[in-house]
Amino acid sequence: MKTKAIVHSALGKVMHAFEVDASTGALTAVQSLAMPAVIQYAWPNRARTLLYVASSNGGPMCTPRRPEHFVQAFRIMPDGALVAHGEAVPLNNRPLHVSLDLAEAYLLLAYNDPEDVTVHRLQSDGTIGRQVAQPPMDFGVTVHQARVTPHGNIVLVPACGHHPTGELAGSLGVFSFREGQLTPLSRMEADPSRAQPWQGKRHGAQGFAARHVTFHPTRPWMYLCVERQGEIRLHDYDENSVAPQPRAIVSTLEGAQTGRSVQLASAIHVHPNGRFVYVSNRAYDTEKVDGQDVFVGGVNDIAVFEIEQETGVPRLIQHVDTQGIFPRTFGLDAAGKVLVAGNQDTRWAREDGALRKILPSLAVFAVGDDGRLSWLNRHEYADTGDVCFWTGVMSLGGE
Repeated sequence: MKTKAIVHSALGKVMHAFEVDASTGALTAVQSLAMPAVIQYAWPNRARTLLYVASSNGGPMCTPRRPEHFVQAFRIMPDGALVAHGEAVPLNNRPLHVSLDLAEAYLLLAYNDPEDVTVHRLQSDGTIGRQVAQPPMDFGVTVHQARVTPHGNIVLVPACGHHPTGELAGSLGVFSFREGQLTPLSRMEADPSRAQPWQGKRHGAQGFAARHVTFHPTRPWMYLCVERQGEIRLHDYDENSVAPQPRAIVSTLEGAQTGRSVQLASAIHVHPNGRFVYVSNRAYDTEKVDGQDVFVGGVNDIAVFEIEQETGVPRLIQHVDTQGIFPRTFGLDAAGKVLVAGNQDTRWAREDGALRKILPSLAVFAVGDDGRLSWLNRHEYADTGDVCFWTGVMSLGGE
């Protein structure tokens, strides 16, 4: 059976599934499935037979906001369609991220307000079981992820410290993980010498707006995306710890023509072959033009880095515009041949002297052997007022 690349992408409460033609970027609709609330994030198991979807009606994109929050398991059919696998599990707060542990025995959920991480046991069939009780813990300010290291016994919790004037600090919490229990080990915080320039800046997080981590597929290298500062930080790790100091810090905006919008780096993924790392840069601020909110300009792109194979240090090789606004998430197929980014927001923007309404969309790129991206296709969503908050790519089938 031929391997197929499948995109799952959220627009409001609806999860859309498409099959992707890796040569042309054409998207063939497979399914549109309504969830119990607005989709926040999703995470598949390694076999790509199950997808865990977190949803909430309590986020800033919801009008009115309601205290309705869920996580639910879905079976992934051979064509990429989703079928409910157990009931939606109610949660106490809005989940921003969901992931699995190494053994796929536990589901971890991260919450930004109030800041928290919860752990649910999984049944043998992958359905969601009871929550594992945890003692009170400090996870930092504005938690955005809970991610287990490849050794399976440490959980990393980046907290990006969102605050209107940058007074709150970001951090990266390090916790031991055993039989579903979290225990604090250490916390990485901003270098004081780097904090001062970010005081008073929106989302400055005292110079350390830690957002997401990811890992090299074969080497002990962790890559941390630092949101407001637009950075990738390289940390070494082993079975027992993560190095508290980065071995390298590189800018995600090097050489980019920034505008007047605040810039926020977002998703980060390493290519399956371990030779490249990708980060999305986002901008969305507006100003009034004849009573209309209009985008002030900024970088909405994918930054491509080549990884030095002896040291793990990333080197910027490309910026590629996603031709949309605020690419919050993106994904790569298992072969590393196609990348699809989800442009989140609707904005009016200046174009050729006129205003044009830019809608949420999917940007499809071919990935070359050199890691560079080539534009293939754009799928524009309907003008419903909903946002494209999560997009992922997976490979299904194959011999």
